[in-house]
Amino acid sequence: MKDKVKVSLVQYAPVWLDSKKNAERMKRLAQEEAEKGSELIVFPELSNVGYVTPVAIGLLPSFDAKTSAAEFAAKYIKAAEPVPGPTTEVLGEVTSKYGVYIVVGLSQSHPVITATLYNSAVLIGPSGVIGIHHKMHVPLNEKYYFYPGNTADVYRTDLGNIGMIICYDGRFPELSRILALKGAEIICSISNTPGIEYQDPSIDKYRADCRAQENGLYFLSCERVGKEGDIVYLGYSAIAKPGGGIIACSESNEEAVVTAELHNEEIIGFRAALNVFRDRRPELYSLIAEPFSPPPPCGPLSPREPLPGYDTSVEETAT
Repeated sequence: MKDKVKVSLVQYAPVWLDSKKNAERMKRLAQEEAEKGSELIVFPELSNVGYVTPVAIGLLPSFDAKTSAAEFAAKYIKAAEPVPGPTTEVLGEVTSKYGVYIVVGLSQSHPVITATLYNSAVLIGPSGVIGIHHKMHVPLNEKYYFYPGNTADVYRTDLGNIGMIICYDGRFPELSRILALKGAEIICSISNTPGIEYQDPSIDKYRADCRAQENGLYFLSCERVGKEGDIVYLGYSAIAKPGGGIIACSESNEEAVVTAELHNEEIIGFRAALNVFRDRRPELYSLIAEPFSPPPPCGPLSPREPLPGYDTSVEETAT
């Protein structure tokens, strides 16, 4: 990574299903941050068209009183866009003019199959689109809209090695670890978290802190805000440093920009003191990569019968 990288997380509220208006607003916001010296500017998940409705099974559609869930889905599909496409072209004007990098969440239409969508994070640099991450873990009613991705890539830039994840991806530490093992120094996590009653507003701080210290890198968690129908979005974006610790955050669910300077010495210093990659024991982790297995047969296990996956060789040797 560069010695110093200035970053901005733009915690903003997109307009539902209006990609043109959202692109122009993001362009203005990105220009403001670039003119202040930011080199990496991050926008939330699905910044071009907003989130889906209903959020989960059992909830009512919240678009309006006259639009059914099926009618909304058709509107949502029509509002999605290709990559490269209109939004990446508009934001590419900023990256080209100022020599900066932008990560933005898009509802992306499949390049070949009509009415097929990905929930995507797109990295744009001075020369245009650099890379795309398709959300790998698709929760709740997103399953009715988006195909899951199956790649985890890291992109080398003038700023450093950048990986991307999207919202629910962050609940699976394996993905962040894979990006770290592929060389990521900065992970950009973009989200649309519904601020429902049970959701702790500090959830992004906790997760960013965990992923940063697990992998000795910078973890940037950019949330959206605003309201769509009955859903209010969380906010409270956060930036965590290698080894853990929040260095900048939002303290509200209002529009805001969270800025920080990332220092390469922080990565080097943490990994010199505690090398989490050297100390891994991957030969013991095979169960993580196995498909979900059925429960054991009914009935109690015998005193000498091990639990599934439990190695008794040490105990056997000792006796």
